[in-house]
Amino acid sequence: MLRNTLMLVSLACVFVACGDDSSSSPVVESSSSEIAIIVSSSSVKSSSSERKSSVVELSSSAESSSSSSYVEKHLAWDYMNPAIFYGEFTDERDGHVYKYIVHSNFRIMAENLNFSDSVNYPNLRGQTWCYQDNLDSCSKYGRYYTWSAALNINARYNTDYYRHEENRDFYLRVQGICPKGWELFVNEGDWRNFIFKYINPNNLCAKKGWDENLCTDSLGFAALPNGFYKDGKFEKVGEEFRYWEPWGQSMETSNHAGQLGGLLLGDSWGWWGSSQTLKSVGGAVRCYQMIPKEERSSSSASGNENL
Repeated sequence: MLRNTLMLVSLACVFVACGDDSSSSPVVESSSSEIAIIVSSSSVKSSSSERKSSVVELSSSAESSSSSSYVEKHLAWDYMNPAIFYGEFTDERDGHVYKYIVHSNFRIMAENLNFSDSVNYPNLRGQTWCYQDNLDSCSKYGRYYTWSAALNINARYNTDYYRHEENRDFYLRVQGICPKGWELFVNEGDWRNFIFKYINPNNLCAKKGWDENLCTDSLGFAALPNGFYKDGKFEKVGEEFRYWEPWGQSMETSNHAGQLGGLLLGDSWGWWGSSQTLKSVGGAVRCYQMIPKEERSSSSASGNENL
């Protein structure tokens, strides 16, 4: 009798454990120094729709975060202007959803890129990081990429000479690591003098998340102060929005130096700026998409696009 009772108790415990979805462990597959965490669908919801399962590639610098399950989050959305209508598109490479604004005949990402598939994109291997090696921070600030990773070219060009292929309308166009159909902004002059002409940078930074309380984010661009990654340290986080520019003062780049653009705040005002820095430094990536002429009659985003 005692033996039968123990068997029944054991079976009951097994059934309880199997029926509890929340206790299921992620499936972990490894590929060299990369770790993929596959999380099953859950009932966790985002602000607009049910969150999807996600496959997350971690660089070796973020492996400390791999001990717990990771469900795709959109912390950057918490810093966007609730008064703005945002469109959405899905990066077909990994299923990640991004919000964007429409301005001056462009769709412009309202958050930094968070793409890390170094298996299918080997140029990313060892060239991208999350702030403090925390995956949640990547959902807020996006990932930090070296210059070569932002351009999706071999890491040797962080120290070797590189010349862009000339492909101009009115400026150089580079897809880099952006999703299909999206491109990198070439330099801060594009933001300041063309795309956001006559717009004070204070109107482009998120109303919260900065050390200075100067932002209105009236356009919905929602720039966050991600700072940059250099020599194993994250610097100027909370103070500066820093992103990579594929083109500096000329079509050509030097062996070691690239152009890191930024939005910075002073005591009472903000400004666009850029400076040369080592290509091995980690900066954000923002992407844009020119709206085809036949679509420009629409004054607002169509929303929920898959591009």
